[in-house]
Formats: sequence, C-alpha cells, structure tokens
Amino acid sequence: MFPPLPRNGKFPLQLLIVLTMTAHLADTETAAPVELRGEVGGNVTIRCPVDRERPLIFLYFQRGNIFVNGYHASRPLTNTWENTRVDHDMTMLMQDLNVSHSGNYQCHILYSGGGINENHTLIHLSVTANYSKPTLTVNCENHRFSCWATCASHGGYPGTKVTWTIPESQTWREVNNTEVQDPHTMLVNSSSTAFFNCSNGKLTSFSCSVGGVTSEMLPVCTPKITPETFSPHVITAAVCAVVVAIIIALVLWFKCKKGQRSKDIYWVCPRVAVLHTFAYLFVKIERWKCE
Repeated sequence: MFPPLPRNGKFPLQLLIVLTMTAHLADTETAAPVELRGEVGGNVTIRCPVDRERPLIFLYFQRGNIFVNGYHASRPLTNTWENTRVDHDMTMLMQDLNVSHSGNYQCHILYSGGGINENHTLIHLSVTANYSKPTLTVNCENHRFSCWATCASHGGYPGTKVTWTIPESQTWREVNNTEVQDPHTMLVNSSSTAFFNCSNGKLTSFSCSVGGVTSEMLPVCTPKITPETFSPHVITAAVCAVVVAIIIALVLWFKCKKGQRSKDIYWVCPRVAVLHTFAYLFVKIERWKCE
C-alpha cells in the first residue's frame, strides 16, 4: 500500500490520487514491462521516468501493494527495504539480491501544480544464479562391463535439468534427472545418473552440463581385451616338444638312478636336472599363455 500522506487537511487531494492511480492501472496492465536482470548476491538499479523540470511530490517504488522505498517532498519515508536506497537522481539501488526479489515492481510518480499527474511504470526483475561446475563421477562393475555415471551441480536458479553429451555410438540410458530446491535460499541443486552398457568394450569420453556450465571430460568403458590366439600347428608342436622333453628326462633320470656306470652318473645326472628344469619352465610358460 502507499504510505499515507501527512494529515494537513487536504483529504480531497488524497482521494484524487487514489482515483487517478486506479484509472491508470488498466493502462499499465496492457503496457509491456521493462525487463531487468540481476544475479544472486549482486546489485541492480531501478530507474523511473521522473521529469526533473517539474516539482515532485513523491516517487514510490513498490512491488504490488508492498512499499519498497521512495521519496517524499515533505517528510521522510519509513519501513523501507534494508537492501535499497534512493539516490538524488531518483534511481533506486537494490543490493545483495536473492531469488525472492524477483517479481514486478512499479514506479508511482506524482508532481505538484496543474492537477494530478501520476505515472505508473511496470518493471519486471528476474534474479538468477549461476550453477557450480558439475561434478562427474564414474563407477564400474562386472569387470567394467557396466558403468554408472553421476553428474551433480548446485546453487543455481532457475531450475535446470542435467544435459549429457555422449557420442551416439555409446549404448547408455538416463536413470534419473532431479532438481531439489532449498526452501530458504530457493536455489536449486540439479543431478542425474546414467547407465552405460560396456559390453562392446568401446572407450568413450563424455561430459555433462547444467545451466550452460560444463563438466570435465571423463572416459567410460574399458576397451575389450582380445586374448592372444595361436594356430593349431603351433599348439601341436608345443605339445609334442613337451612330451618329448618329458620322455627324455625320464630316460635320463632312470639311467642316473640305476647308475649303470659310475662315470655316467657324473655326466647324466646334471643333465637330467637341467632338462627337468627346462621342461618345467616350458610347461609353466604355455599355461601362462593360455590364461
């Protein structure tokens, strides 16, 4: 509501003010509002079309029926918003913005002399907040055949969903996409979870964004490791070599055990040990290759 004018016996003037403002309200509703933008924590300046060549009785800045701040020629105004001030050029500075300051504001102007000259200007203030840089995390399971990715950003306004940037060749699906608003600050935390099918083993780099802010690029899905294969001929030759080595080792070991000639013991036994070691290592290597 408008602050009351001083009780100086000029009741007819107050009545004319109310009637004039009511008459102009219909015109204001059809007029295009002045668009004004600000950011949370920042400042905006609201300007009203004041004619400095004419004596000014009052200038009121209001949001609907709520008085914000203003100027009165004959007395100081009270109950003004603490984060606002009106300068000598009749502009209003609004500081430390938050989301709740968004809305429609009006300038009510009254000049003296020559009857009632009221100006009702509509100003639409939009207060926004930049989202934080999204945090992207990846967790994989089942030997990296499936991966879960989570993208989260906080402290933005208005509410905005997470957008994923993923190559078309990758098989994936979005599991959820949520926005949670703080009831006090009205700022929004936005998050989303995506599932990746890594069965084809293709390595992909992807990112996410919220409100025009993009995360870092992260890889997902490990390339499929193709085991080394050997031809049947190579496998057959290796098996035969192992069998022959084992037979020779057994024959030499048998001779060493029997000790047919004493001089053979010193010649055969060391070679049995070497051949046995060779056969053992050969078998271990072949097993490792097969794994």
